[in-house]
Amino acid sequence: MNILRFIITRKTLVSMVFIGLCMLGVISYRQLPMELIPDVEYPYLIVMVSGQREVNPEYMEQQAIIPLEGVIASLEGVSKLESTAESRRGTIYIYFNQGVNIKYANLKLQEKVTEITASSGLTGKLFPEEFRVTVVKVDTQRLSNTFMQLQVRGSGGTERLRAVIEKSILEELQTLDGIANVEVTGGRVKSLEVLLNNDGGMRVQAYHITPGRIQSLIARNNSQKVFAGYAYEKDKQYFVNVAADYTDIKNIENIVVDTRGPVLLSDIAEVNFGLKEPDSISRINGKDTVTIQLVRDANVNLIDLSHATRKVIDRLNRELASQDIQIVIQNDSSEEMESNINLIIQLAIAGGVLAVAILWFFMKNVRLVTTVTLAIPISILTALNFFYLFGITLNSLTLIGIALAVGMLLDNSVVVLENIYRHLALHKDRTTAVIDGTKEVWRSIVASTLTTITVFVPFIFSTNFLVKTIGRHIGISIISTLLVSLLAALTLIPMLAHWMLKSSDSTLSFNRVSQKNRLMQIYTLLLKSAMRYPARTVFGATVLFFASILIGVGLNLLSHRRSSSASSACMSPCPADRLSSTPIRWFPTSKRN
Repeated sequence: MNILRFIITRKTLVSMVFIGLCMLGVISYRQLPMELIPDVEYPYLIVMVSGQREVNPEYMEQQAIIPLEGVIASLEGVSKLESTAESRRGTIYIYFNQGVNIKYANLKLQEKVTEITASSGLTGKLFPEEFRVTVVKVDTQRLSNTFMQLQVRGSGGTERLRAVIEKSILEELQTLDGIANVEVTGGRVKSLEVLLNNDGGMRVQAYHITPGRIQSLIARNNSQKVFAGYAYEKDKQYFVNVAADYTDIKNIENIVVDTRGPVLLSDIAEVNFGLKEPDSISRINGKDTVTIQLVRDANVNLIDLSHATRKVIDRLNRELASQDIQIVIQNDSSEEMESNINLIIQLAIAGGVLAVAILWFFMKNVRLVTTVTLAIPISILTALNFFYLFGITLNSLTLIGIALAVGMLLDNSVVVLENIYRHLALHKDRTTAVIDGTKEVWRSIVASTLTTITVFVPFIFSTNFLVKTIGRHIGISIISTLLVSLLAALTLIPMLAHWMLKSSDSTLSFNRVSQKNRLMQIYTLLLKSAMRYPARTVFGATVLFFASILIGVGLNLLSHRRSSSASSACMSPCPADRLSSTPIRWFPTSKRN
């Protein structure tokens, strides 16, 4: 075969190709975000309606839920709406079809909700001002975006601590690459207070101005967004919205609470800005504490970000030690992630070592085992390029997929190398043995690899969101790794075998198993019986297959029963016992599908 002859005669070219792919894999590994679970956007949005007082659920349904459903139904790609109405809360679940961009749908839904709630200030009829509407987008990134919680401890009171934080700590943390936001809680915080004037009571009653309406107007003007255009980055398109923020207390005083007049907020209320009285005190070992929460970006390697943040914290602790200030890491979500990922990597390495040990047990040849073992690191490093190409992160699912593929990586290489040895034992020259040995088995190993790969194809067409997500992450990791191992078996292994056999008197020796061996005799008997009775063999294999599935399911159910019985045996003071004695108040609800 001309291609095989080209491969074995261009050893430097083939070697440089695989070395280059491995180096690209190392670069891709450094660029891939690392997370415990994949960042997934669920194909639904939630609209939450909250009221300031208890109302009849039918009133909540008629005045809030139904108008919102009418607006939501105009969105593209909506497949189903589910809504519930309670005395103080209403919820609408919006499910979208496959292929809908949830980020874009979230922006459109925000605009629709803003339009219907803003129009109530002009007419007072379309949407009641007593209800507040919130749009929620659920994804795993939002569930775990606060990756680190810090405590700043020191003497002199919380006001001094906040002053030190704003002067020396806040900017250092905000400038870290990968930090999206830094939230400081504790001590006396800045607050805005709106007090209705006694002399403005007549005006308040005449214009039907309520505290809820004032709160809604302040929040609406602060959160109002204006579409400004698009921003582009590589193959991504972003929607740019300009948000309004209050910069002066006069901006709040000049809010129009009623168009008749017009009536400004300053006409009926007194607006004060200052420090809020603290409602809680936190001390540890006699020192005041202020909490800092660090929020990460979406596409960032959380473990690398944690290491960089810890270096900054160590440096700040050295600089602020003279001021009796100490920064303590209270919670770091990357620790559990790093330990779990390291555990999976260790298990994968252990599996690879066991696979190599089994090869050594059968081959008993250092050069052959080393040659076949090269397929493991080459396949894994090259597969990381596919991760970067398809936007797959390093998470528990992809690492499990690689671990599952490690045991299958050596199959193709062993088959090719063993067949080359068989032709060499027929006293062929090394070039002919390599070409004939590879040419005979390439169809078989391609077929076996494609058979394994096609198992994951149905996951792509699955309508279940969870199954499709799991299949995509595990499938890409296994498919990419096996494809690279197939390429290595058909190109790298023949080239290395030809290089090992470069001297004319070089031979490869396997320790043949004697026919007098007891295990060999049992295997020969079973093999002859299987070929003599094919129908019985197929039937017995099918029965064993389903029996193994039933045994696995039974063991799983048994473990669940044991765990449930252990939890039900919780004795006093068990939290469940204390919870059962707590009175629960039920409210009537109405549900719409």
